[in-house]
Amino acid sequence: MSKAEAEAMYFPYLHGKQKEVLALRHLAPVLGRDGQLQPVLEPVRQATTSVRHTLEACEAHRLQVWLVVNPVRQDFELLPPAQSLEWGRQLFTSLPRRQWIHPTLMLGPSLTASLIRRFVQLFGSRPLGLVAGPDAPPLHEVMTLLGGAQVRTVFFKDIEPTHAARVAVGPAGCVWVENRRLPESPELRVSERHLFTDRALTFHSDGFAGFSDYTTLPSRPEAPELASRLAAFRLSGLRTAPATGEFWIEHFLGGRFGPDEGGADGRFRQALLALQAALDRTDVCFGPTEAVRRYLDALAGGTVPTRALSKQWEVMHHLELVSGVLAGRFPPKPVAVAPEGLLMRLPRSGAPEFR
Repeated sequence: MSKAEAEAMYFPYLHGKQKEVLALRHLAPVLGRDGQLQPVLEPVRQATTSVRHTLEACEAHRLQVWLVVNPVRQDFELLPPAQSLEWGRQLFTSLPRRQWIHPTLMLGPSLTASLIRRFVQLFGSRPLGLVAGPDAPPLHEVMTLLGGAQVRTVFFKDIEPTHAARVAVGPAGCVWVENRRLPESPELRVSERHLFTDRALTFHSDGFAGFSDYTTLPSRPEAPELASRLAAFRLSGLRTAPATGEFWIEHFLGGRFGPDEGGADGRFRQALLALQAALDRTDVCFGPTEAVRRYLDALAGGTVPTRALSKQWEVMHHLELVSGVLAGRFPPKPVAVAPEGLLMRLPRSGAPEFR
């Protein structure tokens, strides 16, 4: 096992939406260098250009990705399972290099023995992943059909793996993809900070290979997003006072403006000012990440980011913050004050003099 594989702890589950794919592509150099994060990518669109460019960037920077090669959501819902797997094969083989991309099989009710054997025939010589949801077939039967394939990680999507499931997958690492939904009440969603995850503290003692979630977005294809820009954007933050290791979600809001007072753009600018003020707080660390810098650049330049761009930055921020925390980059180390003796020398007159 490589150094990156041994250290990786966070497996963010992404559904291949455009904003998620672009966020991952922009951050590939940083995430690959940290070596603490391995995204799981379940495509929802048959168009492959953007996903392929992102996978190529991840490969170039040695960022390991678990690619679901038989997607079942949105564009793939009506596609026969064999045709979906063929789509994944074509995407995978279109990559010039694919050492760091791991083919991953979605275990659903339409999975057949012949499909599992075809998956092994196509990818069996490589390290593989499995995604098991609530409607997955019995894992012991799947593992028997996989034979001696190198199943390295099993992602339990929305379900906590049972003892029997852990036994069935043998030496493969288990990762629980937790469905950490935002509070259902609109008032809570837009007005309060709330705990997102503290699994970084407990996954190892619970016997998992890492922790996983859907980032801070309603990333699931069936989850609606707020139509209003009242909640201008939300960012995750590491709670540092007290130092608990918890990640919280914080909503940066703008007040209500009349139609002649700036409207949505005015609210968004007010939210950016709230973020600027939050960076001086001592109870939470927001990085600063590349996404935070982009938010502040927008504020300084007087440009209000579009809703789509803001959503992309939300994903970028969360991925980089968690990766940076696990790698020890965040929170930033305090800058020590240099002793005066390093800056001054005592001349013969006895009066201090700067060098």
